[in-house]
Amino acid sequence: MFDIERFLEEKLNPVFRAHYALWVYWWPLWRSVSGRSILRKWEQVDLIQEGQTFLDYGCGTGDFTIPAARKVSGNGKVYALDYFPHQLKIVVERSEKEGLTNIETILSDSKTGLQDESVDVIWMCDVLHEIKERRTVLEELHRVLKKEGFLTIHDGMGEKTLDYTGDLFSLTERDNKFLKFAKII
Repeated sequence: MFDIERFLEEKLNPVFRAHYALWVYWWPLWRSVSGRSILRKWEQVDLIQEGQTFLDYGCGTGDFTIPAARKVSGNGKVYALDYFPHQLKIVVERSEKEGLTNIETILSDSKTGLQDESVDVIWMCDVLHEIKERRTVLEELHRVLKKEGFLTIHDGMGEKTLDYTGDLFSLTERDNKFLKFAKII
């Protein structure tokens, strides 16, 4: 009789592990190149201010967490949320190496655990398309975003992103994959 669990363990699991390892080590190299233009866009739209609270939702290895923490400075706070503990470990190591003390990591697949209306800027880069329960996550982000705050998304979903933001967020700026939204109250 065919043993599906053994097949998955012997055949697919090593493939998954190899893919994950490649992603963990290759992605930061890719992001070091692609991230420069994204950070320039941040500057262009004046996305982050000193003293703000910033949520990097799906932070990965912290390629945007670290620059955000520098920008909000010691008066501000950055929350780095990710589903993968290894990613958060890298964020902690990088922040310690940089001497940044204003970063707090959150291990979660949806809920932030943050207070209502406690975040000025929410950043999601190349993560929305990975989320199965997009509307649920966006409702959570709406809950934690301050009334005058912004949700910013950089993702290849394009027009489909608007299908999920609907009555929660209003599009204020668009530039290719970069979408900036205001909270609908």
